Amino acid sequence: MKAAEAIQLGIRNEELGIDVHVVDFMAKEISTLNWLTKKFYLAALKFIPDLYDRIYKFADGKKVGVSVRFLSSALMYLPFARLLKNFRPDVVICTHPFPEAAASLWKFLHAKVAEKFLLATVLTDYSLHEIWIFGEVDAYFVATEEMRRELASHCRAGQKIFATGIPIDEKFSSAQRNPNSRTTILIMGGGLGLGSIEETLSELNKIKSPLKILVVAGQNENLSARLKKIRSHHELKIFGYVADVNKLMAQADLLITKPGALTMTEAFAAGVPLILHAPIPGPEALNATYATTHGAAISVGDKKISSVIEELLKDFARLEDMRRCAKKISRPFAAQEIVNQIKKIGSAT
Repeated sequence: MKAAEAIQLGIRNEELGIDVHVVDFMAKEISTLNWLTKKFYLAALKFIPDLYDRIYKFADGKKVGVSVRFLSSALMYLPFARLLKNFRPDVVICTHPFPEAAASLWKFLHAKVAEKFLLATVLTDYSLHEIWIFGEVDAYFVATEEMRRELASHCRAGQKIFATGIPIDEKFSSAQRNPNSRTTILIMGGGLGLGSIEETLSELNKIKSPLKILVVAGQNENLSARLKKIRSHHELKIFGYVADVNKLMAQADLLITKPGALTMTEAFAAGVPLILHAPIPGPEALNATYATTHGAAISVGDKKISSVIEELLKDFARLEDMRRCAKKISRPFAAQEIVNQIKKIGSAT
């Protein structure tokens, strides 16, 4: 959703008079089945993460991937057909493989109709998976040049692929750092407040040096209520949903988070060093590998978060190097680049 909203903002900034809508394809009002699928997904992550990892790897095979794509296309087809009838779009931009699958099936089944739409897909991870690959997609936008080359080897002739980065709001790169008098640590778990936040706070309580800790619980109201009951010798502030996360990142010396691609991309643009933990097996584990390989993050792994942070705070040079590395790999204007490329493709067809 955040990636879609960033593209929407990029389109509006162009002042082209284009009517643009962001739709949560997994919302209950769009499809009860889609909504139940999301609920099951979240439950699976909580109770059987190893099984999810196996499914993720299993579905990345060529033959299995084709089956998974066909199944997701069929299940999601009718909700997409209803959206298509309501909006009658010239361009459909998908930031998740489920609506992409449904849109691809629609284009395949209606290949000879007069009314068509340009289908663009924005991959929102730092790795490629078979489930994203459809022959009906007109343009792909990926995070890195390596992904562009890998995807090109799977695509048919005529499909366009651009390495633009993952779209985020440009405000993350423009905010000036606003450091506090004491070391400030920001903890985030995405919009759903995932990532063992309570356990992380317990770990930080082991650090004797005074810290300022900012926690974003997102839309998880139960988590927010529990966190507000926690007593800490550090200065602790709890937030629910935050519209201007960039302002919190501007204060942070470190960001502790699960390696969701959007949060990581925002942190890169803001130049905030990352401490990554509790990855969802599969895509988030690969996201973590990307960030650590490029020097912008440390993955906790089997270590204690408290010991990792204590070591890092004693090494000012490494902290600054992580900040520079984050900025180096950031692509803060990806949303605008995507909009510009879609305009060019649209004007050429």
